[in-house]
Amino acid sequence: MESRKSEILIGTSGWSYDDWVGTFYPKGITSKDFLYYYSNVFYTNEINTTFYNIPSRWVVNNWMKRTPKEFLFTAKVPQVITHKHKLDLERCSADLDYFLGVMDPLIASKKLLAFLIQLPPSFKKDEHFGVLKDFVKNWPDDWKERGYYLAIEFRDLSWMKEDTFEYLRKNELTYCAVIEPLLPPRMDVTNPEFVYIRFHGFGKKVWFNYFFSEEEIKNYSMSIKEVIQKSKRVGIYFNNHFTGYATKNSLMMMKALNSKPRNEPNTIKIFEVKKKSGTLTKGQTSLDKFF
Repeated sequence: MESRKSEILIGTSGWSYDDWVGTFYPKGITSKDFLYYYSNVFYTNEINTTFYNIPSRWVVNNWMKRTPKEFLFTAKVPQVITHKHKLDLERCSADLDYFLGVMDPLIASKKLLAFLIQLPPSFKKDEHFGVLKDFVKNWPDDWKERGYYLAIEFRDLSWMKEDTFEYLRKNELTYCAVIEPLLPPRMDVTNPEFVYIRFHGFGKKVWFNYFFSEEEIKNYSMSIKEVIQKSKRVGIYFNNHFTGYATKNSLMMMKALNSKPRNEPNTIKIFEVKKKSGTLTKGQTSLDKFF
């Protein structure tokens, strides 16, 4: 396997989607094979399941063990913290402490690139700016010392003010640029060490049910190239997961930015995937000829 040479990291939000079988994952592999296959194509993934439920430490440890040494994850902070308790430390500190403890295998192994703090649309600047500042100030871990970043994703226009971005810059927080209907596609570099960009989509009913065309990818890549000149590392994640759109758009963006996948999907041997992930049934010697 080749080592990552570029600091341009491109991947998807999540990897465990059954409807990717046949569009990205080859037929014949199971959900237990997904992460191994995915991490042999891409160098990074944004874990979105942590937003809905805090996983067990055993699960997180498996993510660490089932991916190559230089593979990097970002992870969404659980919605119980960001949406239910809206960063109120009196109500969410126990959940945050527990979550960070669970995620420690990725942090300790240096496979955790960033935590994404996605704020709800109801989290308004006038009412909640102080809450955000207090939450970040009292983050119960030395994130700079431990080698990961904190990224903030806003979902309300009230935050699109200069004092917001000045605060992020002053505290070395990463502004999460978003390509979506609610906010403008601004790509402010608030932390030159790491830039975070999320492609959600413009689906009519569901944002994520959207395929970015070649022309759109080309246009966005021009803006991203300017960002690359201002930063050491850029993480780009496609969240338009319907029917494998995210994987296709990720590979298209790689091409537009002159980046390459770890391996081309069509070169990965199913037999090797199942052997490494431990799903090869007894007596099988090769599967590839059947697919």
